[in-house]
Amino acid sequence: MRAVHNIFLLFLLLLCIGCIVSVPLAARQRRQIDLTVSAEHEEDETELALEAIAGLWQSADSRTKIDGSARVVHRDSGNGGAQQDWRLGVRVVFS
Repeated sequence: MRAVHNIFLLFLLLLCIGCIVSVPLAARQRRQIDLTVSAEHEEDETELALEAIAGLWQSADSRTKIDGSARVVHRDSGNGGAQQDWRLGVRVVFS
């Protein structure tokens, strides 16, 4: 149940980021957010992951862009030992 709560919080965070990014400055721009959900189960460990990547900015000549990402990983070892890993990232690409 806790994993569902954390995934909901991450989705809410991504929704807020999407709303902030989509505020029209001069003209409305189209945005794409890539969502990846994965689950892996081994003998006594389960891992759930949710990752979102979005293009935040791109130069007029399309040679420079900035992408943002958010990722949460929840691991449950079955013994009541659950842990979470939250990561936010920014990537700048020059071409």
